[in-house]
Amino acid sequence: MNKNQNSLKNKIKKTTQAGKEKINQVRQSSTWQKTKRAVKKGVKTIGSHLAATRASLTLSNEEAELMENLKKKLNKKGIYPSKSEILRAGLWSLRTKNLEELEEAVKDLFKIKQTRVL
Repeated sequence: MNKNQNSLKNKIKKTTQAGKEKINQVRQSSTWQKTKRAVKKGVKTIGSHLAATRASLTLSNEEAELMENLKKKLNKKGIYPSKSEILRAGLWSLRTKNLEELEEAVKDLFKIKQTRVL
């Protein structure tokens, strides 16, 4: 192996370790712990993982693009959420809205025909 390959290998190792440390920091945060406790009330724990309900959703092209843009913005800040995490964050922010605000938000959406891709 040459110097460049060793250097790259060390860089990847350091980056991976830093990523694991960030994940551990998040898992120790109070927000993570509160979310974990709230979820545990509604679902059972399987091994060391929380069981969750899976759902299939249909997004418009604009909504999918918006989700990708949100992911890119967060990635620039060193946060790497999944699409599911972005959607869940949006749901958590909606919980504080009153009925009129929720009604307005839903009225602004247009209906998407449900289709199945085989």
